Amino acid sequence: MNISQKKLEKSRGRLEIKIKDQNLQKLYQQGSSKALMPDFHENLKQLMLINTAGGITSGDEYDYKFEIDSSKICISTQAAEKIYSGFGNPANLEINVNLFNNSNLFWLPKELILFNNCNLKRKINFNLSKDSNLLLCENIIFGRTSMKEEFEKGYFLDFWNIKIDDKLIHSEAINTGLFEKKYLNSFSTLNNNSAVATIVIVGEKFLNKVDNLSKSLTNNENTTSNYSNWDNKLILRFLSKDSYNLKFAIDKTLSYFFEGSKIPKIWNI
Repeated sequence: MNISQKKLEKSRGRLEIKIKDQNLQKLYQQGSSKALMPDFHENLKQLMLINTAGGITSGDEYDYKFEIDSSKICISTQAAEKIYSGFGNPANLEINVNLFNNSNLFWLPKELILFNNCNLKRKINFNLSKDSNLLLCENIIFGRTSMKEEFEKGYFLDFWNIKIDDKLIHSEAINTGLFEKKYLNSFSTLNNNSAVATIVIVGEKFLNKVDNLSKSLTNNENTTSNYSNWDNKLILRFLSKDSYNLKFAIDKTLSYFFEGSKIPKIWNI
């Protein structure tokens, strides 16, 4: 019997979390998905997501639901989410976030690392009330270069939707079948880089700070970044040689949006 014929063990995770008036009202956790709300003695509430499986591989299933009501919070992960090589159907990760009643969310998960022969489908949905605000930062690493690991090929489908009162205002998609390193290294894609990040900002609270944003961007031999602002949203793109240089560039930009340049501890741990 070869490995493709064996019944391989898969991980499952489910979270349902509700926060209202800065208080945790519901915490349901199942399988390898856990959540903690550490007390960092800071004004901003911080929620940490944990995957006790240590990573994601083919056939794994994860489902996260968040409801943020009249609250200001930062959500991050305990560590980078590692997408390993696997056999069979892709892993599925679906995240749904609802923001109500003048809520502010900093969505700052640590990097998503795609290992060679990764196999993942991911979908992230945000729905905001008109008076709520969102700062979303997602960064994707193609191979862990610090460990001399090279990304040659993999399967990765990624969809993000952002809505205001159920009306779609922004969508992002990476929709490829099996993609290979040679395609990522072309001038029109990663251009021989291995780390990419996107920040999407929606809501008047954050958009009011755009005037001097260019000073917070990093452009050097290791990292390129730029932004565009239209239709009441702000999109920032980062492209870097590796995750190390990317993190410095993201930190510099995030500092611009936090009072006193104090980025939440949950992001820097």
